[in-house]
Amino acid sequence: MNRKFHFALLAAFIILATALHAQTYRTAAGIRVGEGLDLTLQQYLTNNWTAEGVLHTHLFSKNLGATILAEKHHKILVRNLNFFYGVGGHYYARSDENRSENMAIARNVFGLSAIVGAELSIGRLNFAVDFKPEAHLSGDQVHPLEWNPVCISARYIIEKRERRHVRDWGVWDRFHKRGDKGRDKGNNKRWRD
Repeated sequence: MNRKFHFALLAAFIILATALHAQTYRTAAGIRVGEGLDLTLQQYLTNNWTAEGVLHTHLFSKNLGATILAEKHHKILVRNLNFFYGVGGHYYARSDENRSENMAIARNVFGLSAIVGAELSIGRLNFAVDFKPEAHLSGDQVHPLEWNPVCISARYIIEKRERRHVRDWGVWDRFHKRGDKGRDKGNNKRWRD
Protein backbone atom coordinates (compact mmCIF):
# COMPACT_ATOMS: atom_id res chain seq x y z
CA MET A 1 0.00 0.00 0.00
CA ASN A 2 1.19 3.47 -0.78
CA ARG A 3 1.38 6.52 1.45
CA LYS A 4 -1.57 8.28 -0.20
CA PHE A 5 -3.84 5.38 0.72
CA HIS A 6 -2.58 5.42 4.32
CA PHE A 7 -3.14 9.17 4.51
CA ALA A 8 -6.66 8.87 3.08
CA LEU A 9 -7.47 6.06 5.50
CA LEU A 10 -6.18 8.10 8.45
CA ALA A 11 -8.16 11.16 7.33
CA ALA A 12 -11.35 9.09 7.02
CA PHE A 13 -10.78 7.63 10.49
CA ILE A 14 -10.29 11.09 12.01
CA ILE A 15 -13.44 12.43 10.34
CA LEU A 16 -15.50 9.47 11.57
CA ALA A 17 -14.00 9.70 15.04
CA THR A 18 -14.85 13.39 15.39
CA ALA A 19 -18.40 12.74 14.22
CA LEU A 20 -18.99 10.53 17.25
CA HIS A 21 -19.94 12.07 20.57
CA ALA A 22 -17.04 13.38 22.58
CA GLN A 23 -18.54 13.12 26.02
CA THR A 24 -19.56 10.10 28.04
CA TYR A 25 -21.90 11.87 30.46
CA ARG A 26 -25.07 13.92 30.57
CA THR A 27 -24.77 15.20 34.15
CA ALA A 28 -21.68 15.34 36.38
CA ALA A 29 -21.11 17.10 39.69
CA GLY A 30 -18.14 17.49 42.00
CA ILE A 31 -15.45 19.82 43.30
CA ARG A 32 -13.04 22.22 41.62
CA VAL A 33 -9.78 23.02 43.42
CA GLY A 34 -7.67 26.07 42.64
CA GLU A 35 -7.29 29.05 44.94
CA GLY A 36 -10.19 27.64 46.94
CA LEU A 37 -12.65 24.77 46.99
CA ASP A 38 -15.52 25.29 44.55
CA LEU A 39 -18.54 23.17 43.62
CA THR A 40 -19.09 22.37 39.95
CA LEU A 41 -22.02 20.94 37.96
CA GLN A 42 -21.94 20.11 34.24
CA GLN A 43 -25.00 19.35 32.11
CA TYR A 44 -24.88 18.15 28.50
CA LEU A 45 -26.98 20.32 26.17
CA THR A 46 -26.56 19.29 22.52
CA ASN A 47 -23.85 18.63 19.90
CA ASN A 48 -21.07 18.33 22.51
CA TRP A 49 -22.05 21.60 24.22
CA THR A 50 -22.38 21.66 27.99
CA ALA A 51 -23.45 24.20 30.56
CA GLU A 52 -21.22 24.39 33.62
CA GLY A 53 -22.08 26.13 36.84
CA VAL A 54 -19.35 26.84 39.40
CA LEU A 55 -20.27 27.90 42.93
CA HIS A 56 -17.29 29.71 44.45
CA THR A 57 -17.37 28.94 48.17
CA HIS A 58 -15.47 30.65 50.93
CA LEU A 59 -13.71 27.39 51.88
CA PHE A 60 -9.95 28.07 51.71
CA SER A 61 -10.71 31.33 49.88
CA LYS A 62 -12.28 34.72 50.48
CA ASN A 63 -14.32 34.49 47.25
CA LEU A 64 -18.05 33.93 47.28
CA GLY A 65 -19.94 33.89 44.00
CA ALA A 66 -20.95 31.95 40.91
CA THR A 67 -19.86 31.40 37.31
CA ILE A 68 -21.97 30.03 34.46
CA LEU A 69 -20.20 28.82 31.30
CA ALA A 70 -21.16 27.36 27.92
CA GLU A 71 -18.47 24.91 26.80
CA LYS A 72 -17.76 23.10 23.53
CA HIS A 73 -16.08 19.68 23.88
CA HIS A 74 -13.89 17.94 21.28
CA LYS A 75 -12.63 14.38 21.46
CA ILE A 76 -8.88 13.70 21.59
CA LEU A 77 -8.29 10.29 19.95
CA VAL A 78 -10.62 8.37 22.29
CA ARG A 79 -14.15 9.11 23.49
CA ASN A 80 -13.23 9.54 27.16
CA LEU A 81 -10.53 12.19 26.59
CA ASN A 82 -11.67 15.69 25.53
CA PHE A 83 -10.44 19.22 25.28
CA PHE A 84 -12.91 22.04 25.74
CA TYR A 85 -13.27 25.81 25.60
CA GLY A 86 -16.07 28.18 26.42
CA VAL A 87 -17.33 31.54 27.61
CA GLY A 88 -19.76 32.80 30.21
CA GLY A 89 -20.22 35.21 33.06
CA HIS A 90 -19.31 35.48 36.72
CA TYR A 91 -20.57 37.29 39.80
CA TYR A 92 -18.80 37.61 43.15
CA ALA A 93 -20.74 38.87 46.15
CA ARG A 94 -17.37 39.02 47.91
CA SER A 95 -14.01 38.80 46.15
CA ASP A 96 -10.44 38.79 47.38
CA GLU A 97 -9.05 38.15 43.86
CA ASN A 98 -10.39 41.48 42.65
CA ARG A 99 -8.83 43.71 45.30
CA SER A 100 -8.08 47.40 45.21
CA GLU A 101 -4.74 48.96 45.98
CA ASN A 102 -5.48 49.09 49.72
CA MET A 103 -6.24 45.31 49.72
CA ALA A 104 -9.89 45.84 50.63
CA ILE A 105 -12.34 43.14 49.60
CA ALA A 106 -14.43 44.19 46.60
CA ARG A 107 -18.16 43.47 46.58
CA ASN A 108 -20.61 42.92 43.71
CA VAL A 109 -17.99 42.08 41.11
CA PHE A 110 -19.33 40.77 37.80
CA GLY A 111 -17.98 40.28 34.32
CA LEU A 112 -17.08 37.83 31.56
CA SER A 113 -15.28 34.53 31.96
CA ALA A 114 -13.50 32.27 29.48
CA ILE A 115 -12.32 28.69 29.99
CA VAL A 116 -10.03 26.24 28.25
CA GLY A 117 -9.04 22.80 29.46
CA ALA A 118 -9.00 19.02 29.08
CA GLU A 119 -10.97 16.24 30.76
CA LEU A 120 -10.77 12.49 31.20
CA SER A 121 -13.65 10.19 32.16
CA ILE A 122 -12.95 6.82 33.77
CA GLY A 123 -16.02 4.80 34.69
CA ARG A 124 -18.23 7.07 36.79
CA LEU A 125 -15.46 9.62 37.49
CA ASN A 126 -14.57 12.70 35.45
CA PHE A 127 -11.31 14.60 35.98
CA ALA A 128 -10.55 17.99 34.40
CA VAL A 129 -7.76 20.55 34.29
CA ASP A 130 -8.73 24.05 33.20
CA PHE A 131 -7.65 27.67 33.03
CA LYS A 132 -10.35 30.35 33.54
CA PRO A 133 -9.36 33.99 32.95
CA GLU A 134 -11.88 36.69 33.90
CA ALA A 135 -12.61 40.25 32.75
CA HIS A 136 -14.37 42.25 35.48
CA LEU A 137 -16.85 44.79 34.14
CA SER A 138 -17.84 46.12 37.56
CA GLY A 139 -16.36 46.22 41.04
CA ASP A 140 -12.70 46.96 40.30
CA GLN A 141 -11.06 49.49 38.06
CA VAL A 142 -7.53 48.72 39.29
CA HIS A 143 -7.45 44.99 38.36
CA PRO A 144 -10.06 44.52 35.62
CA LEU A 145 -8.40 41.38 34.23
CA GLU A 146 -7.69 38.31 36.39
CA TRP A 147 -5.48 35.43 35.24
CA ASN A 148 -6.65 32.76 37.66
CA PRO A 149 -4.41 29.75 38.34
CA VAL A 150 -4.94 26.36 36.75
CA CYS A 151 -7.68 24.41 38.52
CA ILE A 152 -8.37 20.68 38.86
CA SER A 153 -11.91 19.29 38.97
CA ALA A 154 -13.11 15.87 40.10
CA ARG A 155 -16.73 15.03 39.31
CA TYR A 156 -19.02 12.06 39.77
CA ILE A 157 -20.98 11.16 36.63
CA ILE A 158 -24.60 11.12 37.76
CA GLU A 159 -26.06 10.23 34.35
CA LYS A 160 -24.07 8.61 31.53
CA ARG A 161 -24.74 9.13 27.83
CA GLU A 162 -25.60 6.23 25.58
CA ARG A 163 -22.73 5.14 23.41
CA ARG A 164 -23.36 5.47 19.70
CA HIS A 165 -22.43 2.57 17.45
CA VAL A 166 -22.10 2.31 13.68
CA ARG A 167 -25.59 0.78 13.52
CA ASP A 168 -26.96 3.98 15.11
CA TRP A 169 -25.89 6.09 12.13
CA GLY A 170 -29.01 4.99 10.22
CA VAL A 171 -27.15 3.64 7.18
CA TRP A 172 -28.52 0.14 7.67
CA ASP A 173 -32.08 1.45 8.03
CA ARG A 174 -31.94 2.88 4.50
CA PHE A 175 -31.00 -0.50 3.06
CA HIS A 176 -33.67 -2.23 5.12
CA LYS A 177 -36.37 0.19 3.87
CA ARG A 178 -35.31 -0.40 0.26
CA GLY A 179 -35.56 -4.12 0.87
CA ASP A 180 -39.06 -3.71 2.30
CA LYS A 181 -40.20 -1.76 -0.78
CA GLY A 182 -38.89 -4.49 -3.03
CA ARG A 183 -40.63 -7.14 -0.93
CA ASP A 184 -43.96 -5.30 -0.99
CA LYS A 185 -43.94 -4.84 -4.74
CA GLY A 186 -42.71 -8.32 -5.40
CA ASN A 187 -39.94 -6.99 -7.65
CA ASN A 188 -37.11 -8.65 -5.77
CA LYS A 189 -37.41 -12.41 -5.45
CA ARG A 190 -34.70 -12.57 -2.77
CA TRP A 191 -36.94 -10.75 -0.28
CA ARG A 192 -39.94 -13.04 -0.75
CA ASP A 193 -40.79 -15.35 2.15
